[in-house]
Amino acid sequence: MTISLKAHGATPGDASADQMRLMADLAETCSHGELRISHEQNVTLPHVHRSHLPEIHARLKTAGLATANIDLISDIIACPGMDYCGLATARSIPVAQEIAARFDKLKLEHEIGPLKIRISGCVNACGHHHVGHVGILGLDRSGAESYQITLGGDGSADMVIAELAGPDFAADRIVPAIDRLIATYLDLRETPGETFIDCYRRLGLAPFKAALYGQGKARAA
Repeated sequence: MTISLKAHGATPGDASADQMRLMADLAETCSHGELRISHEQNVTLPHVHRSHLPEIHARLKTAGLATANIDLISDIIACPGMDYCGLATARSIPVAQEIAARFDKLKLEHEIGPLKIRISGCVNACGHHHVGHVGILGLDRSGAESYQITLGGDGSADMVIAELAGPDFAADRIVPAIDRLIATYLDLRETPGETFIDCYRRLGLAPFKAALYGQGKARAA
């Protein structure tokens, strides 16, 4: 089973000392003494018997570790960005926090379904933005942070490098741009079961690019 370290509005991948002790204890009692840190900045408990799930969930809930968002829009990979990394050219963590908080407020992430957003704070791409369904790359434009959006990437066995959508966005415009992008996907999908990446593959870049650059509308909170 996977424990999300992506509580809405929190720093992706962070855990307190008390939370880490709890996960270690769960590994000892329910997972044969083993836990794994995933590249998606979450924690996996392997070998968990189904009978242990109610106990695990109850204990995780008391520790603030029961966010049900694995593979959803708020389960974002974000590098440390300019807050913690000397190589970064833009911040990543605040963008991830704002996106997660925005869609939690809209209560849309379960309706949106599986969606992998990846954020890198520089071209070293530690956030794997180039293989995100939606990738965000932070840049420095004459001392100001700006962000490129790439679309259609896939880091699975069907690996695809994402396409650049167009010009970058100022820091205060990146979350509204993601909002427009997701609103367009929800309007254009054929069925509730059509994922973002499947919809993108069916329609291509054009309708999403149009939404990003002024021809789409964001949803009201």
